[in-house]
Amino acid sequence: FWKWRIFDFLPFFSWWKREIHPACRYITAEIQPPVIGMTFRRIYEKTQDQRFLRKYLSKIQKYFDYLRRERDPDKDHLVSIITPMESGMDYAPQFDLPFGNHQHSPKQLKSRITKMLKLYHRLRWRLEDIFESGIFDFEDVAFNTIYLLSLEDLTDLWSIVDKSKAEELAELCRVVKEEILRKFWDERDGIFYGVYHREGEEIKSRVKTVSSLFPICLDIPDKYIDCLVSHIQDEGEFWLPFPIPSVARDEPAFGPLANTRHIWRGTTWINTNWFIARGLLRNNRIEIYQKLKRKTLELVDKSGFCEFYDPFDGHPGRAEQNFGWSTLAVDL
Repeated sequence: FWKWRIFDFLPFFSWWKREIHPACRYITAEIQPPVIGMTFRRIYEKTQDQRFLRKYLSKIQKYFDYLRRERDPDKDHLVSIITPMESGMDYAPQFDLPFGNHQHSPKQLKSRITKMLKLYHRLRWRLEDIFESGIFDFEDVAFNTIYLLSLEDLTDLWSIVDKSKAEELAELCRVVKEEILRKFWDERDGIFYGVYHREGEEIKSRVKTVSSLFPICLDIPDKYIDCLVSHIQDEGEFWLPFPIPSVARDEPAFGPLANTRHIWRGTTWINTNWFIARGLLRNNRIEIYQKLKRKTLELVDKSGFCEFYDPFDGHPGRAEQNFGWSTLAVDL
């Protein structure tokens, strides 16, 4: 993690063997949703290891400082991603619109992402130049919700080590939550949408996806939670035989395309179900939580720990088998 040590940057991948990926000696230039704060807290809660806490807390904090410093070009306290893959939901249709893909063609999206990555390579992945290019500057709902969840966990951990730092982070959490509600909430549709930047304007990407549901994980007023639960339970949107699909059923972009590698176009994923389930528990929506848990475990019983599943019949299609993050089902 030499790059992390020098630049406070935590990459998507760090290669173990140079010869596997010769074009990039050590790391990818992309990031992923910052779950590390949540993970670190879970490890500490299990171990109660004070030495571990004090050794790594400040190091992990530096990564979140990096996100604030380098990934917030409009200084609104929300993090921008520079490729769809950084969201963890690579070809999800909320990313069609910044590329002008209003017909929601997954092939067109892949083609335009490939073209964008070639430009980024020529720019040597310099963030200043990438943001200046204006190709893809997206503030994603799920990414920023996870960012806030990790900040909340780091705040609690700092309260053990440094009270003043904890107070500083608590204020940041308050501001980030306020901005998530202000910027992403759509009063007309009663749901959250990510925002992309184009020629100085902020434009909502009005596609209902599982990312739109992520603020259910937060401690926010019932007004928002009630609306999100209503969307989740709607059989015309997200409550399919094996919920929760990555795209609402009534969206033109809905696939689900389980038999292709055009991923995140309507298939069900256990890692996102895990987040939504945690949110339902946090907000005391026990009945729908139990239903989602039961349906998710049915998927594993039916098809094993797969990358994704068809939301109608539960089959994995072209998904990878024995996929690590789907083992989150045991933590529901």
